[in-house]
Amino acid sequence: MAKIENTKEKFLLSTDSLAWVGLDLVFESAKKAGFDGIDLAIWKNFDAWNTSYVKKLVDKHELPVKVIQTSASLNKKEMEKALDLCEVLNVDTIAINSPKFFDYRAFNFIKDNISSYKKANKDISFSIINPIDSSFFAVPIPKYRFSNIVEIIKKHGCNLWLDIAWLDEDSFEDDFLRKIEDFIPYISSVYLSDKNKQGKPHILPGDGTLKIPTLLKKLKKNKYWRYFSLKIDIEKSDLADGDKLDLILKKTTKYFEENYIDL
Repeated sequence: MAKIENTKEKFLLSTDSLAWVGLDLVFESAKKAGFDGIDLAIWKNFDAWNTSYVKKLVDKHELPVKVIQTSASLNKKEMEKALDLCEVLNVDTIAINSPKFFDYRAFNFIKDNISSYKKANKDISFSIINPIDSSFFAVPIPKYRFSNIVEIIKKHGCNLWLDIAWLDEDSFEDDFLRKIEDFIPYISSVYLSDKNKQGKPHILPGDGTLKIPTLLKKLKKNKYWRYFSLKIDIEKSDLADGDKLDLILKKTTKYFEENYIDL
C-alpha cells in the first residue's frame, strides 16, 4: 500500500456534501469556513471532470485537492480520469465508493484491476469506503460486496476509507474503538459525521449518538496523521442560503478544532 506522507492538510471538505453545487462556490465556502483542502467527488460534481478548470480553482482559492473520490459504479473511464486528476493536482489518494449490492460489473472491475493500478501508481493510496451496514469481522460478505472491513485490507490489499456513520454502533464501539491501533496503519481517511437515534447517517458531528470525541481522542493518542473529511447531508434550502451554509460549515471546522486540534 502507498504510504501517505504526513501533511498539515488534516480536515477536508468532501464535495459530496455539496452535491450539485458549482465547484467554484464549493471551494469558496470551504476556504471561508477554514477547511484545509478538498475531497473531490467526481461522481457528484460534473465540472470536476474538467482537469484544467479544477486546477484554476485550486490556484484561485489557494486550497488544494487532496483526494479524488470515485463513484460506486466505477469503470475504466472514471478511474483513468481520477488518475489524470491525481497527476495534475498532485493528489495522493483515490477513494472508491463500494459498489451497491450485486453490482457485478463495478465489483469485478475493482477486484480484477486494483492490483494493476496499485503497481502502476505506487505513490497513490487506493482506498475503499466501507458501505452502509458494514462490519469489521464476523458478518459474511456477499460475493459482490466490500462490507467486511478486514477483507478490504487483507484480501484486496486496499487502504480503508472509514465512514463511521455507515457502521452500526456496536461495531463502532466494540470493534473499532477497542482495537483502533490495529487499524490506524491502514486508514487513509475518516469521514467525520454523526448518526442520530433513528439511524439517520451523515448528520453534523456532535448532533448524534456516535462517540466522536472519544474517536478523535484515540486517533490523536495513537498518532493518526492522515486525513479527516466532512461528509454530511445538507438540505437543499440550506445549500441555497449562503449565510446558512457558511454557519453549518464553520460549525464543523470549530468542532474539529475543539475536539482534535486543541487536544
